[in-house]
Order: sequence, then C-alpha cells, then structure tokens
Amino acid sequence: MLNFNTKKNIMKSSSRYISIMILVAVVLFSACKKHEYYQNNPNNPSTSTPALLLTNILVSTFNADPVSTSYSDRHLTYYERTNTSVNYGWAQAGFGAYDMLRQIKDLDEKAEASGEQNYRGLAKFFRAIYFIKLTETFGDVPYSESLKALQGFPTPKYDLQKDIYKGVLAELDEANSMLDASKGSMTGDIIYGGNASTQILKWKKLINAFTLRTLIHLSKKENDADLSIKTKFQNIISNPTKYPLLTGNTDNGQLVYNTSAANNAYPSFQSLSLQTSTSLEKGFVDILKSLTDPRLFQVAEPITGQPANVYTSYAGVNGGLSISNQQAASITASRIKSRYYNNAINEPLIFLGYAEQEFLIAEAIARNWVTGAGTAQQHYSNGITASMSVYNISGAPVTTYLAQPNVVYDPSNAISQIITQKYISFFMNSGWEAFYEQRRTGIPNFNVGPGTLNGGKIPKRWMYPQNEFSLNAENVKAAIQRQFGGVDDTNQLMWILQ
Repeated sequence: MLNFNTKKNIMKSSSRYISIMILVAVVLFSACKKHEYYQNNPNNPSTSTPALLLTNILVSTFNADPVSTSYSDRHLTYYERTNTSVNYGWAQAGFGAYDMLRQIKDLDEKAEASGEQNYRGLAKFFRAIYFIKLTETFGDVPYSESLKALQGFPTPKYDLQKDIYKGVLAELDEANSMLDASKGSMTGDIIYGGNASTQILKWKKLINAFTLRTLIHLSKKENDADLSIKTKFQNIISNPTKYPLLTGNTDNGQLVYNTSAANNAYPSFQSLSLQTSTSLEKGFVDILKSLTDPRLFQVAEPITGQPANVYTSYAGVNGGLSISNQQAASITASRIKSRYYNNAINEPLIFLGYAEQEFLIAEAIARNWVTGAGTAQQHYSNGITASMSVYNISGAPVTTYLAQPNVVYDPSNAISQIITQKYISFFMNSGWEAFYEQRRTGIPNFNVGPGTLNGGKIPKRWMYPQNEFSLNAENVKAAIQRQFGGVDDTNQLMWILQ
C-alpha cells in the first residue's frame, strides 16, 4: 500500500535552479519502497507511467504538513524554541515547486504519448496549482519560459504576476474541458478513484472550485478588464453542466489516512512537539469563545484540571509574546486536541472542500459579482454547516449556532463574517489559505508583539532564493526592480495585493 511520505511544501523546499537541472537529471524518488518503480528493476518497468506519476503528484500535493502553516496563520503557537513561522522572521523561500512541475510535465508528455487524455487534464490542473503557489509566495516568477532549457531558455524570464494568473486561469478552463469520462478512468488516483463517470465528475468539481478560489484571490483586481474576474466567476455559476461544483463534503478534495503502513498516518501523528510545546493561539480561541462555537471543543483540550465542553475552560497563548512568556502562559492554556498527535487516522487532510467553496460563492454574491446563485446568506450558512459536519456536529447545535445574533448573516458586515467563518473552517487544513486570506483582507487580526521579528509586522511574501542571484541574476534582479524598486524583502506588496 502507498506510503504517504510527507513532502516539503513550498515554504520549506530547498532552493533549486528552475531550468538547468532538466539538462542533467530526472527527478528520482527515494526512501519509499512503494516508489521503487522509479528505479531500474528487472521485475518492474524501468520508466514511469502516467498512473505512477499521478500517485506521486497527489501525495506531494495533498499531504502537506498542516502544523507550520497553523503557526503562521495563528491557529496554533509553538514555544519550545525559536520558530520563524511563529515570529514571522522568515526570509528566502525555495523554488522546489519546480521539481514537482517537472514531474507534472513528465505526466503530461507520457499521457500524450499513450493517448490518455484525462491524465493530461489533471496535468493542467496541477500546473495551475504549483504556479499559483509560486507566484503567491514571491510575486513575479518564471512561467512562460520555465522548464524549457532544452528549447533554448536556460535562464527563463520572470513573468508578470498578472500574466501568470491569466495563463493559469486559461489552463484551469482547459483542464475542466479535457476531462471526459468517455476517455476512461485513471488508475493511481488516491483521492477520488472509482469508476470513470464518478471519478471524472469529482475532479471537474474540484478544478472549478479551485478556479473560484483563484478568482477570489484576485478580488483587488475585480475591475481589471484583461482578467474579467467577475465574468469568469459568473460563467462557472451559470453553467453547472459545463462547470460542475462540489455538492457536499463527500466531494472534498482531501487525503484520507489509514493504518495499513506507518507512513500512511496523519502528518502530525506521534509529534512530540505538538503534544508538549504547542497551544492554540489566543486570537483563534477568543474568536471561537466569542461565538460560543462548539468546534472549539473538537480542536482543543481544556486547560489542565478544568472540565471539558465549558467555554471558560479554554484559553489560548498569544503568539506575539516572547518564547519565555508563551511558555508561562501555556500553563493555563489549551493544547491541541490529542487526536492530532495520537490518532494515526485522525481526520482527512483537506486541500479544498465544500465549506470553502460555499464561502467563496457567498463572498462573490456579497461583492455583487454574480447573480442566479441564490443568496449570500444561503451559501454562508452552507459553509458553516459543512465545516461543523467535519467534526460530526449536526442538527440542533448547528441550528442554534446559526441563529445567534453574532453569527446570523449581516449584509452590512458580510465580508468580515464570511472570512472569519472561513478562517475557522481552515483549522489544520487547506494549506496556506488562512494566511493568504488574512493577507488579502486583514481578517482576522493576527497577534504580534515583543516576540515578533520583522519589525513587529506580518510578512506579505518571501524573498527569492539566493541561488537565483548566481544562476539567473539578470532576470531575478529585473523582476525585483520592476515590482519593488530593487528591494527584495518580505514586506513588499506584490501586484495581487495592490
């Protein structure tokens, strides 16, 4: 059975040069017996197949460790030792996402050679995912000339962020169009699987939900005629036959864990630091308590010695404090629910789920982007209900919660309510979305203080990898100059945030 080895995400991946490496190596996978098919073996194929490549891409994409991102988005805080995700002291990030883009390119080429169209559709989707990760990390990055060293682009130019978004939105539309159940099912699919009809429909739903996410990320550019954000959002809403969307949590794009092998466990299973040196962050707990939100009891342990399921028994630690002060505060604060480190299966790790989709639609309606989609209140309530359902909360507790005056949808405070509820739903899932949505909207407030580096500010981006200044200096310096006046630091505003 498949070993779900945790892959380093873009924030932790090592810096690698984008195109030169394609001339000298094919990415090899090691330390995982189930990936030995990438090595020469007289009993196995000596070259990868679309199915085998797909499995690896899915593991790498869906199995991202949620803990570090939860420090940065202030769901959790950590105080054993200095951690840049907590104190916002980060600097460079890596270009490791291009390693996955090489695998995606290989998937596309092999699927084209074998005439397996549906794999090519998913390759388009995953290209969009990884290029969006890259541009939302740095700003401008190589796109149109990347991965083309053999075609004469050993030092690729950095594309404008706007042009990257135009490109990936087109690729997402192509991905949806290419997927066709009549072309057969795809093996190697550890997310949906099943017969071709069900499998392809679910992937199309996820692709279109991801497109809605991408369009919402562009909300500050809603009047840019070149992007036609509102029109694209409306087109998806208005044509469910062409653009099906998620209809419930059973459609979630998520990885479900099992106990059949050690590496198939939930990413933070048996994490000692999560058990001993991590608490829920004060801002997050305060939000849940202010809303008398029953999800608090599902994600947090009560303060030691206090009764469970009583709101006064829960408290968080301010992530802006110094390490020593966080340690002192942790004595009377809530740790993360024990299942996150002692249950190998715990819960599925959601990449993008129905709850998020409903909040995206609610926001689009609140912004007057779309019509014919029902009301913002309906989708807002759907998102809350779906998030509650993840924790097996249903029926009367949900009805009571939705009826509370500070939860009932208020058109005059719609964006704040929607983003706050989305933030709650992102606990330990959905990658960097909680951080990026706070970066976009300022909601909720993140605690900073004496323990915060970066001048007490929340970073807006990551700096470019250092080795780009050796291997592709002219192009990276040109990108920094046109975007940030020649200053590459973490507080600069990329185009999408302006």
